[in-house]
Amino acid sequence: MSHLNKLAIRGIRSFDDKQFAVIEFFSPVTVIVGHNGSGKTTIIECLKYATTGDQPPNTRGGAFVHDPKMANEKEVKAQVKLRFYAANGSRMLAVRSLSVSVRKNGTLTMKTLESIIALADGNGDKIGKRGVISTKCAEMDAEIPHLLGVSKAVLENVIFCHQEDSNWPLSEPAALKKKFDDIFEATKYTKALDNIKALRKERMADLKAESERLESLAREKAHADKLKSRIAEMNGLIANLTTEYESLRAAYDQQVRSNQHLNDTGSKFREIYVKAEQLAQRKEQYKEELSLARESLQEISGTEEELQERLRTYDDHVMRQRQRRTIEEGHQQDAEDDIAEARAQHVNLVNLQGQLLADEKAQEQRIADREELIRDIASRHHIKGFENSPLDRDQVLQFISVLNDAKRKQNAETDRLQAESRTRNEEYNLKSRQLHTELEGYKQDKRNLRDRVSTLQTKIADAERDVDAARLLTSRLADLNADIEDKRRRLEKAREDLRNANFEEKIAEKTSKGRSLDLRRDELNAELRTLSLQADSRAKLDLHRAQVKAKETEIKNTLEVCNPKFRKIVGIDARAETMEQELDRIAREKEREQAELEAQAATASKNLQAAQTSLTSLKAQVRAKQDEVKDLGRKLLVGLKEAEGNDIGEALDTANKEIGVRNEELGKSAGGHDVYKQLLRAGKSQKCCPLCTRNMNAAELSKFEKTVTEAMKKSTPEAVQNLQAELQDWEAELRRLQVLAVLAATKSKLETTELPALEKEIAEKEAEIPSLTSEADEASAQLSEVIRDLKDIAALQQHAASVSKAQKEIARLKEEIVGLENDLLASGTAKTADDVQEELDKVAADIRANEREKQILLTDRERQNAAIRTLESDLHRLELEERDCRNQLRDKDELERKIAEMKIEITAANARLKDLDAKIAEAQAPIEKLEREHRELERELNTQISQAQKASQDLNMSADKLESMNKVIERYVKEKRGRRLKEVTQQIEEQEEKVQELGLKLEKIRATIGEIDKEINEAGMTMANLRENIRVRRLMRELAVTQAELDSIDMEEAAKAKRIWTEKWNVEKQKETDLQTKYSHIGGELSSYRSQLKTLENDAQDFKDVHKKYRDQLIKVKMSDMANNDLEKYAKALDNAIMKYHSLKMEEVNDTMRHLWNKTYQGTDIDGIKICSEGEGGATKRSYNYRVVMTKDQVEMDMRGRCSAGQKMLASIIIRLALADSFGQNCGILALDEPTNALDTENIDALASSLVDIINERRDHANFQLIIITHDENFLRKLGQSNVMEYYWRVSRDSRQKSIIERHRFG
Repeated sequence: MSHLNKLAIRGIRSFDDKQFAVIEFFSPVTVIVGHNGSGKTTIIECLKYATTGDQPPNTRGGAFVHDPKMANEKEVKAQVKLRFYAANGSRMLAVRSLSVSVRKNGTLTMKTLESIIALADGNGDKIGKRGVISTKCAEMDAEIPHLLGVSKAVLENVIFCHQEDSNWPLSEPAALKKKFDDIFEATKYTKALDNIKALRKERMADLKAESERLESLAREKAHADKLKSRIAEMNGLIANLTTEYESLRAAYDQQVRSNQHLNDTGSKFREIYVKAEQLAQRKEQYKEELSLARESLQEISGTEEELQERLRTYDDHVMRQRQRRTIEEGHQQDAEDDIAEARAQHVNLVNLQGQLLADEKAQEQRIADREELIRDIASRHHIKGFENSPLDRDQVLQFISVLNDAKRKQNAETDRLQAESRTRNEEYNLKSRQLHTELEGYKQDKRNLRDRVSTLQTKIADAERDVDAARLLTSRLADLNADIEDKRRRLEKAREDLRNANFEEKIAEKTSKGRSLDLRRDELNAELRTLSLQADSRAKLDLHRAQVKAKETEIKNTLEVCNPKFRKIVGIDARAETMEQELDRIAREKEREQAELEAQAATASKNLQAAQTSLTSLKAQVRAKQDEVKDLGRKLLVGLKEAEGNDIGEALDTANKEIGVRNEELGKSAGGHDVYKQLLRAGKSQKCCPLCTRNMNAAELSKFEKTVTEAMKKSTPEAVQNLQAELQDWEAELRRLQVLAVLAATKSKLETTELPALEKEIAEKEAEIPSLTSEADEASAQLSEVIRDLKDIAALQQHAASVSKAQKEIARLKEEIVGLENDLLASGTAKTADDVQEELDKVAADIRANEREKQILLTDRERQNAAIRTLESDLHRLELEERDCRNQLRDKDELERKIAEMKIEITAANARLKDLDAKIAEAQAPIEKLEREHRELERELNTQISQAQKASQDLNMSADKLESMNKVIERYVKEKRGRRLKEVTQQIEEQEEKVQELGLKLEKIRATIGEIDKEINEAGMTMANLRENIRVRRLMRELAVTQAELDSIDMEEAAKAKRIWTEKWNVEKQKETDLQTKYSHIGGELSSYRSQLKTLENDAQDFKDVHKKYRDQLIKVKMSDMANNDLEKYAKALDNAIMKYHSLKMEEVNDTMRHLWNKTYQGTDIDGIKICSEGEGGATKRSYNYRVVMTKDQVEMDMRGRCSAGQKMLASIIIRLALADSFGQNCGILALDEPTNALDTENIDALASSLVDIINERRDHANFQLIIITHDENFLRKLGQSNVMEYYWRVSRDSRQKSIIERHRFG
């Protein structure tokens, strides 16, 4: 059992930071006394900090350490040292260090320094060498509770509970549940149970999936067998077809080469024929264009260069004329803009003139309306002198002034009447308030008297009920006196029986016997440990010898298993001593060989990959070229369809002809319209032909007119524009056909040159690949063989390592065997372990029997004490009731006297009420008279005020209407709008003259532009004639060149070659087609079969290891099923164990609490206390809610919120004592900080007595320690008088106000 030795404190709270204060803990009790604030609780805080690492509540920011400001230091270092004995008997030392420093801003910063948990060797106070276990705070926090033999929760909440948290057993339910769950350590077991159940659930789901996987593997296994048989059949069929395919392919290739040679011979004469046809077509086209051009041409002498120069300079002249026309058009636009602006100004002025005329008429109407309104107002309000018409401006202003004077007089009369009404209302209100005040005084007196009478009547009724009840108290008092005498006799008899039972002597005798039996059990345990140590040595000796034999057998078996492979690789038999070295040597040689073969294999693979990459690239280029040829063919086909022809050359010739025709017609039409118009005019006027000057009759004149008109229609600007559009379309078509001609040339080059070259390169690469493939396969095979050898060597090296390890283990075991044999030879004993164990069991049985007898005595004593307390409580209750009865009898006479006085007072109040009714009636009459007079006067004044307000309203409305109308008239005069009308009329006349001048200017500009246009149109005909002369000379030159090329072609040789090619081509081409059809058919079948074979092989590859997978899956499913069953059994066992442990512990704790409460509590209102735990969560999740209840007459009530401060303190102490007894079997320490707080004298004495009994019961336990901190000197005295302690510690402050600890002897 663990216990404390010494505690050293430095720099904690009020303890000095320069030297340690040391306290030694005695057994069985250590008492610490001191005044409030001396530093007693700091000792408990240091114990808790040293063992758990937790600082006290509300000490964040350095409050736990001595304040640097008080020490006049920038930094204070604090340290707590605790020396204790662990549960295993080892003496341990725990050191925790802190420091607090002051920042520049005055705040404190706390840091945790080095902490140590170490093993302290040595005797007494002299500490020898230490073995440090840990210096990490987190590891210390977990290690110290383990060494003390209790959990951290028990240390925090039971053993070293802080004074501020001492009442935690009566805290709120959520906090209480957390505390008890931590103490019971239920969370980690319930979590483990939940994890087991979750694991089983997850594994059951996995098992279901694995079972389905097993069924799937069974189906796959059957499918794999079928695939294997089909692959064998397909391989035989493919071999036969491959032979036939290769022979047909060779014959086809020979026929293709022969046909290619024949086709190359025939292509030459085709080119000659195509060229001759194209030249003939071009020659005819040139002739046709030349004849068409000469029909309408007026030939001009001179060379072609002279004509070009004339055409170029003529364009400049026309350009100058057009520039001049552009300038005149700008002048024309400016003139048109000026005319438009002048006309817009004229329109605006006309609009303004109309608006001003309308305003003039409206002004005249407003003046007439004003005079009419003045006459109407004068007649309604009796104003004289304004009946004549028209009225001038001064008369109007005079009338407005007279009207305003009348309005002011009427408003003054209205205000006077309203003021008189307000004065009369104030006089009435004053008189009315005086009369009502007097009346309300009488009424209030009446209400007060009625309330007083009602109160007195209620008091009389209550007093009469009390008097009636008091008449029955005499008989009740006699009964109480008899009961009190009986209770006193029974109490005296119970006390006599308790004294005669002599329980204290019997319990002391049993306690002494128990101590002697414990000593005997300790002696037997020591003797048994000695025998057990020897038995352990013998067992170890046998075990080591067996292990040596097993290791030697293991080495032998390993060598036998590995020797065949070892001999194959190394060349000699394996020996345990040299096996590992030989394998290391061979492994290094094989690794060098592997590196060389890897380099060779990499080179071969690289060459093969490069060849395959080149082949793939060439094939991709061929496919791209073929796709390009197809694309060009499609484009050419689409382009020829749009041109409505089958040959690109024909389409080009057609486009050139159409462009020539359009150019010729456009040249004829340019400038011809004006010429034909002049000819028609001259022919009609002179009735003769203007060209040949021949006279024409009426019929000829009509035909001449029709012909010239049709020619004019063809040369109109619209016709010329249509010809230009058609010319642009044919030029665009020519450009498109030229692009198609380029595409046709590209397609021909791809088909005849590039594709054959690529196919030749592909054939060369395909010939290289087989040799590269065989070279790479050979290198890969050699590398695989070396890798297999290395894997075998690695496996043998593992066996060799295990052999070496086994040899080392054999050597170590032999050394230990020699040591054990020497130890056993040096010692011996007379008893056997069974004899000692039998005697130990007998002593344990005697201890249990003695404890049961002692418990029976304690129970009997407690039962008799409880009976005595019950009798004392009943006696006290009867005495109180008897005293209350006597007091009530004395109060009865006084009540009767008060009833008579209250009845007299009620009679006087009734008389006073009658007088007040008469006065209220007299005061009501003047109030009613005053109200009647006020209503009549108010009605007269309201009538007068209403009439005056109506007259004022009429005057105001008339004046406002007249003023508004007069303002509009005056504004028209001020703005001078009449003069503005005359000015606008004059401006309109001026603007009309300006428009006429601008119109004449515009007509002159238009005449100039017409003359320029005539000159430009006549220039077009001259330019067209020049262009046609140039075009005719170009056509004649190109016709001569085409005829020369046509004469140079030899057509006889081309006809002979054509005849020979025609005879052979169709026959040879048919042979090629037949062979291609046959081998393609067989190739298609072969490709289909190979595709099927590849599919089957791929499918078979998917089922490659299906038999092994099926076997492994079957084993996995069976093992998983067995593991899930084991998990279910373990979960049930753990669940039952948790429930049983919880119920046993709760029963044990409640039993201890019941015993301590009945022994300690001196009151009679609570029979006992206990902790109730209520399960929640059902069967699947165990959880408990806790509450502390008190019992009275077999009734349980929650103690929280129903008990006093003293009961709360006592209950908390007893619960902690019970928890320490149940959960601290390995730790006999318990600290009580100020246990007497809020307790009365009787309960303090009872608590001291109970603690003394506990100390006496456990003082023989060597490691039991009770630490009591108190400021109550009487409590200390009671403990000291019970002979449970020799020394105690006193904490006080020295002259520097530092806490010091001093030891004192009691007595």
